Amino acid sequence: MGTKRFKIYEKHVALAVSLKLGAYIKKAFPEINIVYTREKDVFLELNERTEFANNANADLFISIHCDGFTNPKPFGASVFVMGMSKLKANMDVAMRENSAIYLEDNYQQKYEGFDPKSPESYIVFSLMQNTYLNQSLKIAEEVEKEFSTRANRKSRGVKQAPFYVISRTNMPSILIECGFLTNPKEEEYLHSEIGQDYIASAIFRAVRSYKESIDVIKEDISKEEVFSSDEIKAETIEPKRKSDEVIIELLYKIQIGTFLKSMLNNQQFIDLKAEEVMINGTYKYFVKSGNNKEHADKLKNKLRELGFNGAFIVAFFDGKQISTKEALNLQNKLINNE
Repeated sequence: MGTKRFKIYEKHVALAVSLKLGAYIKKAFPEINIVYTREKDVFLELNERTEFANNANADLFISIHCDGFTNPKPFGASVFVMGMSKLKANMDVAMRENSAIYLEDNYQQKYEGFDPKSPESYIVFSLMQNTYLNQSLKIAEEVEKEFSTRANRKSRGVKQAPFYVISRTNMPSILIECGFLTNPKEEEYLHSEIGQDYIASAIFRAVRSYKESIDVIKEDISKEEVFSSDEIKAETIEPKRKSDEVIIELLYKIQIGTFLKSMLNNQQFIDLKAEEVMINGTYKYFVKSGNNKEHADKLKNKLRELGFNGAFIVAFFDGKQISTKEALNLQNKLINNE
């Protein structure tokens, strides 16, 4: 847990920033239900925190912490998403935060032998699918940008590390280290009312930007989902000859996940004939559906039944990704012209 100072004060700073953040969000978006894992000075076990969020069917999970180190010089804020890291510094932070498990009774049985200080215990993290990695990175980048450009905080960047508390959530999740309590100057800032306000407001602006981007996507999806299951046809649309070439260029795919390592040797991915695309160090996987939106909907539902709960439709035209709304309009236009 770090130094004595760190042990004493992290929970106070984290709680204060969390409550301020919740107040900012509630004032701007009264319709949002803010669910706190705690609203007073109580200890929650790591698995209780993730179960709390999952049971609430939350859309976003933000875990707020303060950093610490044996050297008093390091300072600045970091934002983490779930993932394995080859950097010792990132692993050290994750191990320290995960060590809260030691405060729990019967942690060996509760966490099935997981030991925060054992490198072997982290092997399982490298095999985990993170369906929400893209969304997690999106909100993490927004927080990092607000810290560095608006809150005048030294940003230590967006990083990946195997934090237990964000590894079991069924939603986009980030862990924020607001700064170093082991740096005397930064400790003073973190304990000040203005410092906590700046940090909370920076996170709020990031949440606001993230929400606006998600709302645009949801609006498109609500307009696209015009077919019910009863309307799904058993055979593909057969376009007339004059439109064959254009229809072939229109292709729907189902994205089934984003991973931190290649999954092409996984038998399930082999059976699905999944297509692998590597983007910015992450592996995205798609299953081709064809040029019919109704059948893409049906395939998406089947893939979700197979365990790919975050599966969603993406569309391509002439090899370039377009919105599914554009694809559906194009498909209907081509069919109506025949």
